[in-house]
Amino acid sequence: MKINHFLFGCIIGLLAPTAAHLLTLFTSWNMVIGNKSLSLYVIAALINLLLMRFFYRNALEQSARGVILITFVAAMVLLFTQKLTA
Repeated sequence: MKINHFLFGCIIGLLAPTAAHLLTLFTSWNMVIGNKSLSLYVIAALINLLLMRFFYRNALEQSARGVILITFVAAMVLLFTQKLTA
């Protein structure tokens, strides 16, 4: 399957963050960091980074760019919605 399209990368990039969000909404995970369930979101970002590497290694640059965009947007949304403190 060699689909090199920006929109395809965006759709694939949305799968892991959406799954992490649904899991945190509808289940009670014991993996809590600092009273916030960020671990699933970190795992979702790592999955997206692995997908990005796969796409770049197989010369699917447009798909990789879509995954990167979604990963950064999801990270920014998480930062602004969780009100992280240092």
